[in-house]
Amino acid sequence: MFAKMKIGHFAKYNNISVQTLRYYEQIDLLHPAYIDEESNYRYYHINQSAAVDNIQFLKQFNFSLEEIKHIMNDTEGLAELSHTVERKKEELLEQRAALDQQLEDIDSFQEGALIFQEKKNQTEIEVAHFPARPVLTYPIDKNIYEMSDEEYEYYLRAFKNHVSQLKMPIGRFNRVGSIMSKKQFLAEDFVSQELFIFTPSHFKHTESLKSGLYATFYCHSFKEELPALSQFKAALQQENYQIVGDYVCEVVYEKNKTDAMNRRMFIRMQIPVKKRVENLWK
Repeated sequence: MFAKMKIGHFAKYNNISVQTLRYYEQIDLLHPAYIDEESNYRYYHINQSAAVDNIQFLKQFNFSLEEIKHIMNDTEGLAELSHTVERKKEELLEQRAALDQQLEDIDSFQEGALIFQEKKNQTEIEVAHFPARPVLTYPIDKNIYEMSDEEYEYYLRAFKNHVSQLKMPIGRFNRVGSIMSKKQFLAEDFVSQELFIFTPSHFKHTESLKSGLYATFYCHSFKEELPALSQFKAALQQENYQIVGDYVCEVVYEKNKTDAMNRRMFIRMQIPVKKRVENLWK
């Protein structure tokens, strides 16, 4: 019975389809133990299940059937086998890193959506502690607050192309922002000529937004942000906060309709602060 199994029985015992067994024969991977010359029936031996087990084991690591045939039939020495398997291991590690990055990016998108839901009607400043946040910065030659929508898109395209050239995950681009120096913010000389995106911590081209207390304020567009900057500064002074670093504008959430001609964004205005010991504005 087990020495001469019909293809259907052998397929059932090994949880594999008849079509797959026929394909394996076609590509010279696994042949029947016996073919009846008159009926052309295919018969398998139960002991061929070991080969099926090996094939199924190697398939789970995304080896191609051609690679599996090579591993099973042509790699007699352990050195060659180890080299082949090591290459596949490196591929899987790269895939895992890419998947981890995708999960991190989708977490970031969910976080932005939650911030939008919770803070969309927020009208007062809040203070929160942020960890160090690695960023990739991109200098531009025009003040972001003097740009038209079309000019803003042009500079975003240039930045996005730069990100692609650095082989950074493009998912990071949904949290684009800009930076203004502390000096310009205090002088109400609202000029920003530096874009940024948050980056993976291991990325080599990064700077970092320092950890610490940040005062935050929210608005729904760049047009709203410009007048809100003066309100933000005045509120910080009234609350007796001292500014200790550069101003950061971060788009925390953006979801545009397919026919939209203007970006719909939710912006978190933020700047590092500490409580003033003296009642002096510095």
